[in-house]
Amino acid sequence: MKKMLLALGVIVTLTACGGGDEAAPAPEETAPAEDVATEEATGDFDATAARAVYESSCIGCHGGNLQGGGGPALAGQDHTPEQVLNVIQNGQGTMPAINIPAEDAENLAKWISAQ
Repeated sequence: MKKMLLALGVIVTLTACGGGDEAAPAPEETAPAEDVATEEATGDFDATAARAVYESSCIGCHGGNLQGGGGPALAGQDHTPEQVLNVIQNGQGTMPAINIPAEDAENLAKWISAQ
């Protein structure tokens, strides 16, 4: 429950901080989990844990459904887990390195590359 409230708080905060003349997306567009991928542990990553890390660290730029926004879309790309992990740990372009535990970063990278 705390993670859900934290994610909601981050979304509200980032929405309030956004500028420009764009209208805010409708709530149903922001992140129904079932639209992204199965939320169970699948293969060699834990999708539920990865989604929680994504919501706390990535959703503001890459969108609720990994569709992009301030940052590029992540869903439907052919990035290997190693490529994604490199960007998470070292940053790329305007994206800074993300300071999360290595185990979380590896799990997140595998989950993103499977989207």
